[in-house]
Amino acid sequence: MSVNDTGGLPGGSPGPEKGRPGKASQHPVNTARHHASLRDVRYTNDRTKHFEFETANGSGFEFRPGQYISLEFNVRGRKLNRAYSVASSPHHDNRFDLCLNIVLGGHVSPSIFDLKPGDQIEFRGPFGQFVLHEPPDPVSAFIATGTGIAPLRSMVQYLFQKPCSSEVWLIFGVRTEKDILYRDEFEQLAREHSNFHFIPTLSRPGAGWQGHTGYVQKQIALYLAAKPGFHAYVCGLKKMVRDVRHELRVMGYSAKDLSCEQYD
Repeated sequence: MSVNDTGGLPGGSPGPEKGRPGKASQHPVNTARHHASLRDVRYTNDRTKHFEFETANGSGFEFRPGQYISLEFNVRGRKLNRAYSVASSPHHDNRFDLCLNIVLGGHVSPSIFDLKPGDQIEFRGPFGQFVLHEPPDPVSAFIATGTGIAPLRSMVQYLFQKPCSSEVWLIFGVRTEKDILYRDEFEQLAREHSNFHFIPTLSRPGAGWQGHTGYVQKQIALYLAAKPGFHAYVCGLKKMVRDVRHELRVMGYSAKDLSCEQYD
């Protein structure tokens, strides 16, 4: 993959920092400028970090599950903007999370990775129409690869902040076991809610892996067939999104049953 770091991405993708999808970026909801302070940061694997921010001076930051923000950075005298999906549910306060990969040789992601608690960022937003239906559909399926999990984590968290009667599926495709971002969180959610089904699937499983293997398309055919009231939210690289859309159409679902976000 290229690592030319020339644009933004929804949640910090495992790949080039290229432009956001056109449809989403053409529908700003709130272009206000915000300042935020980093509260906490941790590695989620050797190339991905989870960041927790709060907006400055206690000012609220309202967004819908699935939306993104545009970070503004000065890099060697140049002002650069990068788009990242919010990786947490709206809390009706001033906090939000991001999850992103570092792009070696990139212009912006190394600067973000260098942030320490207390450091400040500047951003605009929220933006985007890749958002959770309200009220939720009877069957909500979330399908992601890599850091495409970011906006879907926001949606899943939001669903289970209050009683949820929907049947909810999260099919998450990654290469190896260490790449299952937010694994403990999703496994706990599945233990606590019998209507939440978490299906991580590995394309390069290790010898000790006993879970699902292969790409997400394989699990879609296995778990998501013939479900009335179905809607799928799909986020990942272009090829994955195209293949998932095709698989679901072959299974009998229509275009209106799908919401897609791609980041390359």
